[in-house]
Amino acid sequence: MKDEFLNRIDLLTSDSEPKYGQMTVHQMVCHCTDFYRLALGKIHLKEKPLLDAQEVIQLAQAKKTVPSPKELDQVAGNGTPPDEFKADIVLLKKNLEEFYNLNEGYDYPPHFYFGKLNHLEWKKIADYHMNHHLRQFKV
Repeated sequence: MKDEFLNRIDLLTSDSEPKYGQMTVHQMVCHCTDFYRLALGKIHLKEKPLLDAQEVIQLAQAKKTVPSPKELDQVAGNGTPPDEFKADIVLLKKNLEEFYNLNEGYDYPPHFYFGKLNHLEWKKIADYHMNHHLRQFKV
């Protein structure tokens, strides 16, 4: 999946329009980078989730939006602010590769909604998340 995602990310342009959702393509790039930064333990959230894991699963299965943590809500101006599009693409790809290069014994931080997850569970959620947002921008 890593190489597929890297190739699809390269298809994004600064004027890519979303099929759904309110984020711009640049906000989405920063949002996805923040997801990997969370998994890598580079950033930490202070807030507690408003939904439980089962509610999140139900929303995802219904193809409805799962709310981002408020601290990472790009539309509200939170999370890593967009800077220069090409530089932010490079940063996303760097963090994605770092995530995919983690070994199975890596001690992941708890997921915001699902808590403690193992290597395969984190990878499955990361793949779902990245694919969702790349589809959002038709790549």
